[in-house]
Parts: sequence; structure tokens; C-alpha cells
Amino acid sequence: MASVLPYTLALVLWGISVCQSQSISYTVMEEVLPPVFLGNVAKDSNISSTIDPSILANIKYSFLTVGSDSDNSNLFQIDEGTGDLITKSKLDRETLCPFLKLCVLPLRIGANSGTFFRTINVNISILDRNDNSPLFSTNSTSLSIPEDANINSTFPLSTASDKDMGENNSLKTYVLEPNSSIFGLLLSRKIDDSLEVNLVLNQKLDREKFRSHRVYLVAKDGGLPQRSSTMTINIAVQDINDNKPRFSYSQYNVTIQEDITVGTTIMKVSASDDDEGQNGAVEYMFSSNPNGESQKLFSINNNTGEVKVIQQLTFTSGEPHRIVVSAVDHGFPPLSSQAFINIHVVDVNNHAPEININPLSGGKVSESSNRGTVIAYVAVVDRDTGRNGQVTCSINHPKFQLHNLSNTEYKVVVSDELDREENIEYIVKVYCEDDGIPKQNKSKSFIVQVLDMNDNEPKFDRDLYNATITENKAPGQMITKVTASDSDQENNAEVHYFIEPNFQTKFEVDASTGIIRAKVKFDREVESSIMFKVFAADNGTPVPLTATATVKLNIEDDNDEFPTFNQSSYEFRVMENRDADFVVGTVLATDKDIGSNAAIVYTLPFSYQNTPFSINPSTGEIKTNRRLDREEKSTYTLSVMATDRGVSPKNTSCIVTVKVQDENDEYPIIRFPRRGNESVKVPHTTMPNTIVTQIEAYDKDEGENGTLRYTIVKRDDDNLFYIDSKTGQIYISRKIESFDIKEFSLFIDVSDQGAMPLKTAVELRLFVEYHAIPTVAEQKIGQNVLIAITIACVTIVLSLAILVTIFLIKRVDNNKRKRLPHVESNDQHEFQLPDSVQYSSKKSCLTRENSHKTYLTDNNNLTSHEGKKVSFSSDDQQDSGIFMIGRDVGPNGLVSTNQHIYANQHHSPYSSQPEDTPPPRPRREKKVSDLHQEELNRMASINFHQKLMNNYNKPLVYHPDENRQFLSLKKPGVEDTNSDGSGEITVSDSGRGGSMEDLHRASVMI
Repeated sequence: MASVLPYTLALVLWGISVCQSQSISYTVMEEVLPPVFLGNVAKDSNISSTIDPSILANIKYSFLTVGSDSDNSNLFQIDEGTGDLITKSKLDRETLCPFLKLCVLPLRIGANSGTFFRTINVNISILDRNDNSPLFSTNSTSLSIPEDANINSTFPLSTASDKDMGENNSLKTYVLEPNSSIFGLLLSRKIDDSLEVNLVLNQKLDREKFRSHRVYLVAKDGGLPQRSSTMTINIAVQDINDNKPRFSYSQYNVTIQEDITVGTTIMKVSASDDDEGQNGAVEYMFSSNPNGESQKLFSINNNTGEVKVIQQLTFTSGEPHRIVVSAVDHGFPPLSSQAFINIHVVDVNNHAPEININPLSGGKVSESSNRGTVIAYVAVVDRDTGRNGQVTCSINHPKFQLHNLSNTEYKVVVSDELDREENIEYIVKVYCEDDGIPKQNKSKSFIVQVLDMNDNEPKFDRDLYNATITENKAPGQMITKVTASDSDQENNAEVHYFIEPNFQTKFEVDASTGIIRAKVKFDREVESSIMFKVFAADNGTPVPLTATATVKLNIEDDNDEFPTFNQSSYEFRVMENRDADFVVGTVLATDKDIGSNAAIVYTLPFSYQNTPFSINPSTGEIKTNRRLDREEKSTYTLSVMATDRGVSPKNTSCIVTVKVQDENDEYPIIRFPRRGNESVKVPHTTMPNTIVTQIEAYDKDEGENGTLRYTIVKRDDDNLFYIDSKTGQIYISRKIESFDIKEFSLFIDVSDQGAMPLKTAVELRLFVEYHAIPTVAEQKIGQNVLIAITIACVTIVLSLAILVTIFLIKRVDNNKRKRLPHVESNDQHEFQLPDSVQYSSKKSCLTRENSHKTYLTDNNNLTSHEGKKVSFSSDDQQDSGIFMIGRDVGPNGLVSTNQHIYANQHHSPYSSQPEDTPPPRPRREKKVSDLHQEELNRMASINFHQKLMNNYNKPLVYHPDENRQFLSLKKPGVEDTNSDGSGEITVSDSGRGGSMEDLHRASVMI
């Protein structure tokens, strides 16, 4: 054994080395025309140096297929004999490994030679060549930018993609061409390491200078030579209403005769607007406060600017008719400009009064001036005389009045509050008229400039600013820009900004520009929006004035929250046999994020795809995809995954238990009786209320659907039998009479207790048989037999005690003397008692081992054989020496007892079991000193069994009590063809008993 061990270990180690697989790697550049030699597999895997040369010479190399997903053997070729590995086709890395940083193709190669086999793992790395340019999804794109867009405004641009994935071959950067001072690029790196490209506005746009711009976005990779592609960006500048209409002249002068015809067009004013569309459409109108009577004398066409005379004119000396005309565009808000129209009326008959106006303080007045403040001195001269020279003057103005100083002198005073922000200047018109016939009049205007006082608060261009920012952004992000203006002038109009104190920890504002930036990171799930106030204050004196605007910051969502199920686990119940698409239940998950980050998709993991369920990805509704069978499986456990639709999706799982509820869909199944095994034999001596058999059935359903009830629906037994509806046990209902000894059929329904019960019918055949009762003479024979058995038992016990004693003495002296020869038994003349002689369920009182076998010859002579054993049993209370021997005649007339006969009327066939036979004692060598005693015992057994054989086929009656035992002795040549277990006669044998004819032929009462 020790010499074999080294060879065994060597063989095991050799087997391990053969089964091991090698791993080698090769590198090849893509796009190289085949064949490209990669290497020699035999050499690189060290096979050639580790195995016997005779094996190496016969090795064949071939590709092995592990799975269709990893089969790359069609791209390569291996020399079967040498193991040289080459490429078979040109390799395109972008096709084989799209968008992968590393491109490694696995191969599995087998090396085989007879009993030798080894697998070699080959990994082929394909190197990237810069053979692809970055590509834009479109060749050009268009942007529309309002001309009032803020500096540093950004506009997203489409990005390019590069199929190359090498370190330097992939997309690296973007540039803007030509180099522009107006536009720039803002590049930022995204989570997936790609670049986000935004166009940045570096300067203010002016549509009136440039209506459009064109620049080119160039995407470049990092390869050598460098590759690039270009996308054209067409930028259209959107117009805003930022230009006022401009009159051709600031003043228009026209001279007309005082007798001009009413309706005559006397002039046309014209204004242009550099804006376009409605922002450039101009409408003309007189100022809302025309001077004197001019509005009554003239009219203007709103579209053409033509001025017409609408009333007869009268010559007046002095200043002409001075009208303020406004040109207003249609923008929002509308912008306007004004010009003067001076209409000179030529006198044709007399002279009008001459008006001389002397403005005080240079025609300037503070807007805070009180009523009565003198602003001008007016003197009137009329060259006419008399009533024609008597002049009356007046001022028709809401802010000013003309007070008399004398007949020809007046003063102009303030009559109402002035507001420079409403009008920076007023045209005050003095009207004078003589008292002549016809009366002559004259008017003259002068300009009053209103000086500013700090009486106006700054005004924001809007009351509410809406801004957005994505949560989790770093501090310093620009939020919005606020703008306020002040109608005052100079220092009174200079504005600076500040934020309310409660929010100064979160926000900061540039005091001069109004740009507001974040000072902290924001969490949308904590607060989705923030409203705060920003103030604008002027530099006026004595007290600065302030204005307030509200900024509403909406915090945009970032996918930073996981979906959450509203329950940690779910349990649903569903009835079996429902059609597919039956709704089992619904799971619900929520996500604190919003938008696509909060959109939930429900899925079943791949390992649960074969379950009979499907889930609606949008609603979480779980349905069956086929019928369920509770009897096949009553409980299913699923895992449901909820995944959001964010850029970096997040998911959560929960356990769903589906319990299949029972439906009454299974018929009861009957195990007994069944076709070919539906008969039961009943002795006519069976007492009432004795169980004769039991219907054995079961139902695969559960609960009431599986609870069985037994009913006799058809019968011909005259109510001899009755059945327990719950257990299916069949009892004798009354005493069996002589006319009841025949065959009966019971038709029994076995039904469940479901709402709609299902039932199975079965026929049970019951044979009531006659059993003979022992006589008094037979009782005496039985008592004699019992005495003989008792003597035999005592003899055997004493013989065994002597044999044991001799055996012990023999064992002590075994080493001192030689072993005595033993006498072998003559097996041709031995008498065999039955294998087992059973009376009732009592322990044997007499046992003989190494007895003789007995054969019954044709002339009924006994031939003895050395046999097995004799086993007897006695019931002290009931049997009193009555016993039963089952006899069967085998080949050559051998009488053997190898079957059990049950005759206890008070036991159910389901509880009556054959008594276990004591195990045989081992045979031992006989001594010479034992031969004489053994021969005496053998002769006593022969005499006893000869008496038994003489009683064969003789009915004996003996019944000291109601308990009877039967001896079944089968005649030679008579076969049992009625059932598989004939010879076993029980109160209920479930179809295994013999017929009545067989029983009478093969039974002897002792």
C-alpha cells in the first residue's frame, strides 16, 4: 500500500495540471488589414515546455465556444497544428466595443491530444486609432437672442460625439470661430465626463447695428493628426423697443394767409423709428396740452402727419401758432418724441397785439415752488388805437395763471403743483386780443423748465423677479439681475441695491449692477422656493428714497433622492384559476424629487421574470400573466424595484408576497376502493358496530373545499351497513343473518364541502362469508395439543440451557484441546415446522430452533428435513390452547407457513398488524454429547405433526369462547387466483382476501 501512494499522488497532480487553464494577452491596432500575427498560443502559454514532447507533437488547437455573447472566434484564425493566432478580418474597434474605454475580446482555445486537454484563455486588446472625427448631430443651428439680453447670458449648444475612445483620440475641446468679442464659450464637465457647451454673451447686442451674427463651433479631438468638425451657429437678434421716433426737424415753420380756406393741408411732419415691426410703426398726434386755441384751428392726420386748417384764421401780431406734435411708436411700452410746429398767420387787414414775455430766473422754476410764485413778466403792445388797441391777455394753462399789473402789463404765476417727472418743461402760451372790429388777437408762448427735487422713489422695472437655480450648486452662482430707475436727475437718480437682512446670509447683491448671487448651497427637498426682498435706494438729499421688489427663487431639482415605497412589504391575495391579466394589487413608491427625477418606473428583477406575474411600469399594478393553481404553488414571493428616471437613476426594492387562495376546483380522489380492488370480505360472525372497511380518499383543495363527506347513494344491503359521513368508515349496523350471506354493492359518493361541492362516485363490493364454529370434540383435541406444546416448550428450554452450559465450558477449554468433530444433520430426512405459527397478538411461549423440515409425499408419508423453528402462542384469557397454522404447499409437497391469518373480530383492518416474528438464532455446531437428546426431540416433533396431518380436511368444531383461530392448509395443486393477497382473511381485507370456496377448501378448524 505504501508503494502505491507516490504513484497515486503523481497521477492526481498530473490531472490537476491538465485541467488547469492558462491565460495570455495580445495587443493589436485596429483597422490593420489581415492577417496580423498575434502570437503562438503554444509557446506563450508554456504548454510546449510543460508537457511531454510526444503529446505536444499531436496537440490540436481549436476555438471553444462558451456563450454566443462572448464568441469572437469568427474574427480570428488559429493554426490547428502550430497554435499560431492571426486576425481573419480587419478589426474596427468602434464596431466591436462602441464607447468603451478598453476594448478586450476574450477567446477560449482548447489544446487537445488524446487524453490530454487544456483550455487557454486569450484576451486580445484592440488599440484605438484616431480614425473618426467628432461629429455634430446637425450641421447648423439657429439661436434667437433679444438685444436686451444681459451680459454673461448663456445659451446651450448641441455637442458632438466621437466614436474613438482612446486617451487622446476622443473629443477634447471646443472653440468658437472666428474669435469674437461679442460671443464666447462656456465649457463645463458633466457627471458622465462629457462636455456641456454654452454660448456666452460678452457684449450688449444692438439690432439696429447688426441684425444677425454667424459664428462656428469647432469640436476637436486630441489625436495626432487632430480631427475636428464644425457646426454653424446662426444668431438672430430680436428687436426690442429701444429707439424713439425721430422727427426730421425739431421745429417746423409754416406761414399762411389768415383767410386760408378751411380744410387746406398746410404742412406735413415726418418721423422715423430705427426699430422694426410694431416697435417701428409711428403715429402722430398733437400734445395733450396744446397752446391756446391752436388745437381748435388745426388738426393732424395720425398716420401721415399732414396738418390741416379746420377753422377760419384771424391775423394776430406777435408770436405764431406754436403746436407741440408727438410721434409715438407701437412698442411696449410705447416711446415717443416731440417737435414744434410754428404756424405764422399773415395779417391781411389789421394788426394784432404784440406780446413781450420776460421769463424770470432764466425760465426755470423749482418743482417745489408754491402757488403764486412769479415766473415771467408779460408786456403787450398793440399798434392799433382806440378799441382796436385795447388788449386783453390771458393764459390757458392748468399750472400757470396770468395776473394783471396794468392795462398792458402782466405777471405769470404758478397756479398748481409742479412735477418735473410729469413734465420737465412747460410751454406757456400768452394769448392777447384787441377790442377792434374785427378783433385781432395774438398769442405767444414761452418755455418754463422745472428744476428737479428728490421727490421720486426709485422704481424697479418689475415688481417680481422670477429666477431659478439647481439644488446642490456651489455658492457664487448668479441668480438674477434686478434693475431700478429714478425719474429724478443727477444724484437724486443714482441708485444702489441691498437685500433685506434676514436673507443676507444666503444671498448677496452687487450694489451698483444689481446682480444677485447665491452664498450657500440649496436643497430643494428642504425648500423648493425662496422669496426675499431687494431694495433700491437713491442718493438724494436730504433723505434718500427707496423702492422694494420681490425675488422669487425657484430651486430646480437634482436627482439626489431614492424612491421610497409606502410600505416596507406588501401582501396580496388572489383566487386561483383567475384569467391572465387579473389585478393582484398595486405597489406605490414616491420620490421627493420632482419632474423626471420623481417619475417612477416599476420593474421585476430578471430573476423573477419567470414568475406568473407582470407589473405595470407606470402604475405599479401587478397582474397575473397566466392562471394560478394553488395546488401547484400557494405562495409567491417577488421583489419589485422602483427606479426613477433621473440622469443617474436611483432605485429601491421591496418584497411582495402573493398568496393564492383556494377555489374548489379539485375533485376528491379515492385511493380505495379502486377498479380491480373494490371488494371486501366480511365473516358472517362479525358483530354490529364493527368497522369492516374504510373509504380512503383525499382532496387537494384546502379548508372546506378539501373537507370530505361520505354518502351511500345506492345500495342493495337492506341497510346491513352504514358509513360514517366524516371518516368514511363502514360499520355493521345490525346482526348478520343467514340470508345476509351473499354479495352486496354499495354506491358511495365522496364530496367536498365547497360552496359548489364536487364529488366522486365509487362502487364497493362487500362479500359476507360463512365461517364454521368449532365443536366440543374439537375442543378436546385442542386441549391435548396444548398439553403437547407445553411439554415441547419445557423440553426445548431445558435443552437450550444444557447447550449453553456446554458451550461455555467448551469455550474455556478451547485453547487446551483440539476441537471435537461434529455430526452433520441429514438434511434429506428432516421435518420442517411452519415459518411462523401465530395465534393472536401474544408473545410466544414455546420456541424450537434447529428443528426438522417435514415434506408430505404423494401417499401422505412424512419426510423429515432439518428445519427452521417452531413458534407457538397462547392467550391465557381467551384462546386456551386454540391456535392457527397458515399452510401452503410448495414444490415437492413442502408444507410451509408463510402467511398470516387475522381472525380477531374486534379490531379494525387498519389497526390489525401481523405480530413480528422473533429473529432466528444463529446456527451453531452440535456436539456429540447432544446428539441423543436432539434425536429424542426430533421424534417427538414428528409424532406431533403426524397428528396434525391426519386431521387435514376434517372440520372440527370447538368454541370455548367467541374467539376462533383458523388453520389455512392449502392442498397441493390448488392455486389462489382470486387476489394478490389470498390466504389473508380479515374482517376487512380491502380486496385482498380469497373467495368463500377457497376458504372452505383451505381451512381446518383445530
